[in-house]
Amino acid sequence: MSDPSMAVSAAPIVAVVAPYVVQIAIILIPFVFAWLAHEARRYAGVQIQQAALDKIDAWAEAEAGALVAAAADNLATREINVGSPIVAVIASRMAKALPEDLAAAGLSAADVATIIAGKIGKLQASMTSVAPAAAAPAKAA
Repeated sequence: MSDPSMAVSAAPIVAVVAPYVVQIAIILIPFVFAWLAHEARRYAGVQIQQAALDKIDAWAEAEAGALVAAAADNLATREINVGSPIVAVIASRMAKALPEDLAAAGLSAADVATIIAGKIGKLQASMTSVAPAAAAPAKAA
């Protein structure tokens, strides 16, 4: 065991160093909090943007799926590009339904149209061409 009479008192050292440590802490603490706040905003912003992108992606996929399902030929043989009126209608519906999400993701109308055309194209690629059913011949009476 150590002999207490041989111990060096830290009180004089602490008394000399303490004012400097306090001043350094007073200077550094606001910077530390500012950095932490910046990191929190950056992390939260990434989360919000990703949630908005996921919602936009799901909406575009649902709209494209509904369009393909409603078409008699599954749109397998049609060419639907970004400038198509069908894409413009879906893009305007999305702009009205999801304005906050589009703003949070930083997407323009052209970006939305590209996403929609891509979703339609993806579905078209997986479809086979289906010929519309022919009308049954009339029976002779």
